[in-house]
Amino acid sequence: MNSRKQKTKPWFSPEYDRRLHFSSTSPTPREDSSNESSRGDKWDRIGLQELLNVKHRSLFKEKSAFQNIQIIEATDLRMYLDQQLQFSSLDERIYHEALVHPAFTLASNHERVLILGGGDGLALREVLKYGDVKHVDLVDLDPLVLEAAKKVKSLASLNQYSLYDSRVTVHPQDAVDFLASNRSPYHIIIVDFPDPTDQTISDLYTTEFYSLLKRSLADDGVFVCQSNSPEDTPIVFWSIGRTIESAGFQTLSYHTIIPSFGDWGFHIGAKRSISWGNKCVQVPCRTLPANLKKLSYFPPKILAKKNHAIVNSKRNSILHKIFKKENLYL
Repeated sequence: MNSRKQKTKPWFSPEYDRRLHFSSTSPTPREDSSNESSRGDKWDRIGLQELLNVKHRSLFKEKSAFQNIQIIEATDLRMYLDQQLQFSSLDERIYHEALVHPAFTLASNHERVLILGGGDGLALREVLKYGDVKHVDLVDLDPLVLEAAKKVKSLASLNQYSLYDSRVTVHPQDAVDFLASNRSPYHIIIVDFPDPTDQTISDLYTTEFYSLLKRSLADDGVFVCQSNSPEDTPIVFWSIGRTIESAGFQTLSYHTIIPSFGDWGFHIGAKRSISWGNKCVQVPCRTLPANLKKLSYFPPKILAKKNHAIVNSKRNSILHKIFKKENLYL
């Protein structure tokens, strides 16, 4: 599967917003994307249409067997899948540092890493900062996204040409199929799936999926899962954590602010008890606090929603229904 998120609130920097509406350069002709399939919320669609109405460069626009892929360069670089924003180069580093480095900080071994999703190569860029990483398998469903990550110059530069690293093996394959056939354990697994907007994706956030993943995780390993917004979809967020625990994992929950997406949450899972302790990130990192414990503070109103969390299973796969009820902007 490919990443990533369902944007829950609009954001443009003041300078970017001014340029969108008062560009001194004549905009290119309007490109109507209304007839294309969309899984983005209304803010994604509005933002995309605004970009298309001003001067921009369309670096990649293809339809794969799975989705419509657009990479657009204006003030920043953005990727959209089915009109859903995947990242903005203005703040993607905040997301990817939060996704990768806390898990690496808690892991005792970094040699073998598995990334499920993340075909843009940006999480991979962060993984490869660790000199003791010996092998990375990157599994993404869509070969066109992987191709764009290598061949679109602006994106390849942004991901620091991570897909060309000799330590990396790329698998254009379904994540469940990969895990089902895998027999080699990983010390760190990074799960960067889309939000559970439908039944198919909801099935990737089930007890059965995390039990399958557990078979591929070393006994002393950790995995991290992007888990939606604890502010805007708190029941979804806590339900993902509870479902991970139902597969026999100990969990550690945390979140950070990403301007393009708002308050965004993650869960780390391990077969053993885990805590932040006094650990700190050991590689260059500019967006995470020195004291990682701060990431695990949640306001009382968000913690209160934990009581409503459910276990999502194949037999009772309802996370997408909860997501749609909580997300007001779909």
